Parts: sequence; C-alpha cells; structure tokens
Amino acid sequence: MFKLKGLSKKERAWVLYDIANSAFVLTVITVLFPILYEGVYMSDYVASGIDAGTDQYKNLWENGSRIFKYLTSAIALTVAILSPIMGAWSNYRGNKKKFFKIFLTMGIIGGFGVAIPGLDWLVLLVIFTISSIGYNLTNVIYDAFLVDVAEEERLDLVSSTGFAWGYIGSLIPFFIGIIPYALVTFGILDEGLGHLAISFAFVVSVLWWLYYSIPIVKDVDQLYNIEQSAKTLGKSLKRLGKTFIEIRAYKYIFLFLIAYLLYIDVVNSVIRLATNIGSDLGIGPATMLGVIVMVQIIAFPSAIIYGRLTVRFGGKNMIYYGIFMYAVSVIVVYLIREDTTYLMWIVGALIGTAQGGIQSVSRSYFARMLPIEKANDFFGFFSVFGRFGGIFSPFIIASFQKSLGINTAVLLLLVPLGIAILLLLFVRDEKVRKDIEFE
Repeated sequence: MFKLKGLSKKERAWVLYDIANSAFVLTVITVLFPILYEGVYMSDYVASGIDAGTDQYKNLWENGSRIFKYLTSAIALTVAILSPIMGAWSNYRGNKKKFFKIFLTMGIIGGFGVAIPGLDWLVLLVIFTISSIGYNLTNVIYDAFLVDVAEEERLDLVSSTGFAWGYIGSLIPFFIGIIPYALVTFGILDEGLGHLAISFAFVVSVLWWLYYSIPIVKDVDQLYNIEQSAKTLGKSLKRLGKTFIEIRAYKYIFLFLIAYLLYIDVVNSVIRLATNIGSDLGIGPATMLGVIVMVQIIAFPSAIIYGRLTVRFGGKNMIYYGIFMYAVSVIVVYLIREDTTYLMWIVGALIGTAQGGIQSVSRSYFARMLPIEKANDFFGFFSVFGRFGGIFSPFIIASFQKSLGINTAVLLLLVPLGIAILLLLFVRDEKVRKDIEFE
C-alpha cells in the first residue's frame, strides 16, 4: 500500500513501523481509550443513582480525570527508568531485535486486552499500562535502529519521512475503526453499543500495528553491536553508568538532552491527554474527533516540509519553531471557555504544523551528535529523557486543575517550554561533532 519511493529496503521497513505504531497512538492512546475509561469509570456511579449535573457527579468526573493524568505520568516514569537499561543491554549482538519482538508482543497483547468488553475500570487501566509500556519500550529500540538503516546524511530525511507517513498512515485504520463509534456518537446506532464500537476500533488499530511491524522484524538487523558474554546485564548496567558520565562530559549533548526533556514533556502530554483535556474543557467528543483528524492531516505535509526546512535553516532553529507553536497553543487553550470552544480548532492547526516535525528533527539532530559505536547506549539516554517527557506536565495539570482550573493549569506548561529555549541557546551545533571526536 505504501510505496515510499526514494528509500532503501531497510529505510522503508523502518518508516513502515512508524505507520504501524502511529495507528495505536492515535486510535487508542490519544482518542478512544480516555473516552472508554471515563465512561466505564462513571458508569458505576451513574448506576448507583448519582445524577449528571450535580456537584457530586462533577467531583467524581474530576477525580477520574486526575487519576488518568497521574497514570499517564506513572507510565512515563516507568518507561523512563527502563529505557536506558534496555538501550545499554540492546547494544550486545542480537539483543536489539530480540527486545524489539518482546516489547512489540507485550504491546499488541495489551492492545487486544483493552478491547475486551465488560472490564472494570481498574482492570482496564492495568491492561492499558502493560500495553503502553510495551509500546514505548518498542520505540526505544526502534529509535536506536535509525543508525542501522540510514547513513548520516539521510538521517533527517528518513526520520521526518517516518513521522510524516506515520501521521497519514494512521488515519486509514482510524477512519475504518471509528465508523461504528461515529454512528453511535451521532445517534444513528444505539448508545448502548458505544463500548463495542470502541472495542472494534481498538482491534483494527492493533491488527494494523501488527501487520506493518513485519517488515522491520524481517528486513532490519543490528549493524553496530558488542559481542555477547556472560553477565551481559551486569556489564550493561556498568556501561550505563559510564555512558552517563560520558554524556555529562559532552556538555552540548547534555544541555540538549535537558532542553529536550522539557519541551518533549509538553509534546508527549498533548498527544496522550488531548481527549482528556478536551473533555475537561467541555469540548464534545465529535469536535475532538474532528480536531484530532485535522491535526493528523496537517501533520503529514508539515513533517515533510519540516525536514526540508531543517536542511536550510538548521535543526535547532526548527526546534525553536516547534516550541513556539506549542507555547502559542497553550495560550490559546487558556482562552477556551464554554462560548469559545471553537478555539480548539486553532490549537489543532498550530500543533499540526509542529508535532511531527519537532519529534523527527529532535531525533535526527541527536543522532548526528553521536559517536556511532555508542549509538545504542546514547539513544538509551535519549529515550530516557524522551520518556521522562510526559511525566511532569500531566502531574502538574492534575495537581493544579482543581485549585486553579483546567485552563490555568495548562498555562503552567509555558514554564518548561521557556526554560527549554534558554538552554538551547547554549547548545553550539558546530562544536558537537568535534567535541565527540577529539575529547
């Protein structure tokens, strides 16, 4: 279905995996699981006689919303702890693909698990956590595979192509899977079929994820590795500590990673909490579906254009652009009230121009900074900083939304974005490679 001209066989297989897992992110993580969770969470209370519109109902709704934000933060923390260990351990011969398969299986089984109707909300969250951890750890290995499939001069192109096609490719299973739920939302099908409709969408997205994962498993191999030996895990952990010391010595890499942690925290949180925050703001599910689809459509050409503009203006300048777009989006979210919900369309348009681009350029910008023989170790730390990105913003919003209101709580995200810009000012692109090669 996806020809992807101009790419080698390995590059194409790598890009296809972005198409594969993006369907899970869009359908399950971003759109439908938060809706399913809120519905299941509130159903017990509604059945017990609590009327919608009462203060008690509103408090229960807010509690359920905060639980999901805290869980999102906890998942990110778990992945952040495991990522550098997996990055170091996967450096040994044969481990990279083996771990990729293990975590892929974990994510897919969990994905099918959340599709099972009739589960309690707590059981749903446990299965969702397992699937999310599997998905994220698979991406740790996937990111590290970039140096195995592309030459240095093609890193920006391949990375941005992956994100671009991931956005547009994920829309196919999303549109197929969302049809029954859309019919329920617009009253064409009975409301009681809502859970089954969501389950159908989950199954479609997970099958898509599984199918388009086959090429990377088949065609991509680990080129840069260390020979296996006894006690590889122990040696991996020792090397992990050594890598951390080395990264600190490369001050431009270290500064970039701290800045990356701060701005990617906001980016990841927007992806994972879009539907949840939209619901808190009083935006209906039909509008949120439309906005999210618009983001995907805009993000496809934007990620490609982003990659090309990077060649002209440099990776760091394009990262600045992405941070600025997110900052403006946060300010617009602050302005959303009951009579200004249309502003969410503006937020979607702004994020669509930057979301895929800032992720792809960050990945290729970092890859270009690395000593190739230590790519897996360093990408393990890139992943840990990226996975920590998604801990702080949900925690901040959940902690302050009751006292300050959801609008003001979201506005607090300007702080990490501002600090990230200040740190990036001290990252000197032209010295990064030189420092690594001669220190």
